[in-house]
Amino acid sequence: MKHMITESDMEQTKKDGKEIRKSLAVDPATYDLLMEICKIEDRTIIDQLKRLIRNERNRLARTQEHESV
Repeated sequence: MKHMITESDMEQTKKDGKEIRKSLAVDPATYDLLMEICKIEDRTIIDQLKRLIRNERNRLARTQEHESV
């Protein structure tokens, strides 16, 4: 049976100073591009991915707001 991650699991993990992580696979060319960005921006892979994903989500949210007006 697969374990479901509950809200209390996540809270306890945060209290322990750990974060739950998921694996992510990318092709070698994409990985190389990401590493290039990380080197230029002086960020870790995780920090850079979080930033890129957050920025894209914000961009999409702004686009949707303008379309609904």
